[in-house]
Order: sequence, then C-alpha cells, then structure tokens
Amino acid sequence: MIYLSKGLVCKGSTEELLSITHHGQHFTLPNQLAHIWLNGRYRMANTRNMQEENALCQLVRMGLAEAEEKDSAISRYRILSRCILYPTTNMQFYLRRMQDKEKVALTWLRKAGLRLSTAELVCLFEKDILPSENLLYNQNRQALVEKLYSVDNITDGILETQMEHAVKRDAVVEIIQSLISKKKVVVL
Repeated sequence: MIYLSKGLVCKGSTEELLSITHHGQHFTLPNQLAHIWLNGRYRMANTRNMQEENALCQLVRMGLAEAEEKDSAISRYRILSRCILYPTTNMQFYLRRMQDKEKVALTWLRKAGLRLSTAELVCLFEKDILPSENLLYNQNRQALVEKLYSVDNITDGILETQMEHAVKRDAVVEIIQSLISKKKVVVL
C-alpha cells in the first residue's frame, strides 16, 4: 500500500512515543504506529508487509494517514486530493532557490484567499492560470472561484473527478510532493 501521513508532531515527542495533533485532536502513537507515520511524514511511503499494512489501516481509521492499495500516479493524486495542503510560514528567502513551478504552486497555496484543494491546484495549472493580483487574497476570492468552477463542475466532487484525467495532473502531484519533502507544505 502507498500512503501519506497527516498531522503535526507535538513538542516533546520521541520516536518511541510520538504525539501527533490533527484537527484539534491529540494522538499518542507507540513504536510501530510511530514508525509508519514517520515514514510517510514528508513523502509518499509504501508498506512492506502485512504487519505494516495493519498498522497503516489503524492510522487511516484515526485520520492520521491517507492510503491507496497500489502505487500509481492516480493513487498519488487520490491520496493528495483527500488531504488539506497547508503552507508553512512565509519563507521568501527560500523561494529564490525553488523551481518556477514550485514557486507558482506555493504562491497559490499561500495567497489564494481560500484553501485550495489538490484538484483546484491541478485545474489552475491545467488552464495555465498564473497567480496575479486580481486572483489573489480574500478580496479576489470570487474571481478565483469563477476561474476554477463552471456549470459543468460546480457540483460536489466533479472537479476532483475531472482533474483525475488532466494532462498536468502528474506534474502537479510531483510539485506538491516536492513541496512536502522540502517542508514547505504540511499535510493535514
């Protein structure tokens, strides 16, 4: 199984007794669960045996991981589409060292005026819409929503399904995974 961990590590945690917070709930993960969670903290990870799969299923039930049976491009997209991507603190200094597409994605995630989903981010890349003053921040939220949604995809879940087949889906998934591994985005 392929998976990605969700949540934040609490201060005072150790690898043997890991404390995680997720949406206001606190969890304490002992040995095996902590090991599995840490493996998927900054990257998509794979289980190696049935014991790890059972531990992963427990993490999924707790809401601390998202998983798919097979490791494929669409599985990676589906995992990310069930996560909330939260940019870390503003680090303009590090933006200079990042690739252009990573900068674009991070700008969207930080300044969009709404919490963008993976599908919405894929849609922006698919339509080649770059961050601009007239689409960023709270006051331009409606303009951004109008760029993302139409009569054809406004129904709940339609955009996610449409973006499963987007040409730029895999490229955006790679960008998001890179931002996670560089600790620019936290997964909740």
